[in-house]
Amino acid sequence: MEIKNLNKSLKEIFQSKYIVPLYQRNYAWAQDEIEQLLQDLYENFKKFATNPTLNYFIGSLVVLKRKDGLYEVIDGQQRLTTLSLLLKILNLVKEPKLFYESRPEVESFFDSYYRNGKTTEVTFDYKVSHLVNAVDLLQQSIVNPDEKIEKRLFDIEDFEQFRKFVFENVVLVRVEIPQDTDVANYFEIMNNRGEQLQKHEILKSYLMETLRDEKGNYFEKQQDEFSKIWDACSQMDTHIQKLFSSEERRKYFGESYNEIRHVDFESEEAHFKGGFSINQALGNTTKKVNSVEIEDIDDSGKDQSIIDFPNFLMHIFKVKYQTYNDNGSETEIPLNEKDLIRVYEGLKDRIDAKDFVNDLLYYRTVFDRFIVKATDEEADEEKYKWTLQKPYRYYYDKKNTSSLKYKNSFENQDRLIKSISLLQVTFRNRKYKNWLQEILMFFSDREIFNVENIELQFFIDKIILNHFDGNMDSAKFDEGVKVPHFLFNFIDYLYWVQSPSDFKFTYRNSVEHHLPQSYKNEINESLLDNLGNLCLVSKSSNSKMNNEHPTGKAAVDGKYYKTNLPPKQKIIYDLTNHKKKWGNEEILNHRLEIANLLDKRQEILIISN
Repeated sequence: MEIKNLNKSLKEIFQSKYIVPLYQRNYAWAQDEIEQLLQDLYENFKKFATNPTLNYFIGSLVVLKRKDGLYEVIDGQQRLTTLSLLLKILNLVKEPKLFYESRPEVESFFDSYYRNGKTTEVTFDYKVSHLVNAVDLLQQSIVNPDEKIEKRLFDIEDFEQFRKFVFENVVLVRVEIPQDTDVANYFEIMNNRGEQLQKHEILKSYLMETLRDEKGNYFEKQQDEFSKIWDACSQMDTHIQKLFSSEERRKYFGESYNEIRHVDFESEEAHFKGGFSINQALGNTTKKVNSVEIEDIDDSGKDQSIIDFPNFLMHIFKVKYQTYNDNGSETEIPLNEKDLIRVYEGLKDRIDAKDFVNDLLYYRTVFDRFIVKATDEEADEEKYKWTLQKPYRYYYDKKNTSSLKYKNSFENQDRLIKSISLLQVTFRNRKYKNWLQEILMFFSDREIFNVENIELQFFIDKIILNHFDGNMDSAKFDEGVKVPHFLFNFIDYLYWVQSPSDFKFTYRNSVEHHLPQSYKNEINESLLDNLGNLCLVSKSSNSKMNNEHPTGKAAVDGKYYKTNLPPKQKIIYDLTNHKKKWGNEEILNHRLEIANLLDKRQEILIISN
């Protein structure tokens, strides 16, 4: 295999032409992947500003060079497709360099998009809807969610320098496999290769390795208990109490299953000597939930966590230590899981394994009880609900038995669920959940564990209000697709608090012009991007509505009107139906109503608490 000149800048990569063979799946990147790409590019561009020799290695591209000179994409087509769209948006590539075998609708999309630079000129086809969505996301996604003032792609400071960085300093490792390679066999080998250890598994082994006496002899019982707790905490989609036997559950969570107790690791004689390996740590894992004694668990509902275990560990690091030693400098701990081992190295002299796993169990219990989970599939906005639940032990008097059950964390928690789910759907990126960090910090005082609903609600509302007061610039409220998504969700929350309904927050990520941009004329052109004419919808809804007239969208007997619409959108629709039209007067009146609503935000949220 050719191994020289593997590292190639995007400028070098896109001097060649590529073809995606028919056996490859369709383009499938969505919001999470595209946002992550943009945020990684921006983060490394900022590093590049202080170190102009920096290259950012974005991944690998495996290709097979055909006899016609085209490179057949074996692995990496999702990233390559996204980059080809990004480079067109940045006006760095003038003609398509990526082609799709036996997919004429995709080829037509690239041809049209590269010629016109607009997706509105593309003939709509469900087979290219993901590509249209990708263009919108590349242009509209926030590139700096960890900074106070949100920026999108074209808001980046030193934009020309950013373009140059992307083209010349973003590097792919392009690997060419020999022309006589059996591609089917190559895929089988790739799919069957062993997975590398994850960083949280390595961290577990590092911490378990410290459970030994001064002579280097390891405490086997302490390691067993540490491993059992760690592995239960790692299963973020399952309520923590379900992951222990009934005896262990009483030990960690009390007789009622609804407490959180400190784990006193028993002192013991060291049981074995010698080296300690990662394999020993990983081989000493607790059984999964379906292997634990579950005969006394009377609740098996399916939940989905809003965060994964590596990111959760970063939150615990930050709650406990705030800063770490990064090459001699005290640095704020980030929430990005990629920094897990690096942060540990800067903290290891301060970490006590038994203390850490106690806090891990405590905050995991807090997380389950006070942070929303989604039931069913998060990807389908109509088929899941947000839940807050806590455990309790139910006694069957006749049978003299008991079981673990779950109920709402609070008696009246609809508003609490609304406020937390608002934060989740707005700031869904797992490595920038500063709001979650604030809530976990709130519970760092363990007396708060039995917090009353009203106190927690007051705290959550303060997070929301502080974000509005510190980040929302009213001068940017009338900028169409650039209006922050948080603003729409905040407005919906204010409306809902005033008049509760069946509405729920979902992952809506597309700004919809109720009076479409295609209806622009000299009279209304200054108001189309006005906040009074805008609402936040799902990308699929936006595509379906396309350029439909406002009265058609709002029709009560039509396919878009629902009683559980987001409040702002429903108000727009109801006004359209009442007036039998939607024009400048209606837009300005609704905009004035929103301004008044926002002015009363403190009264609506704080006083009502």
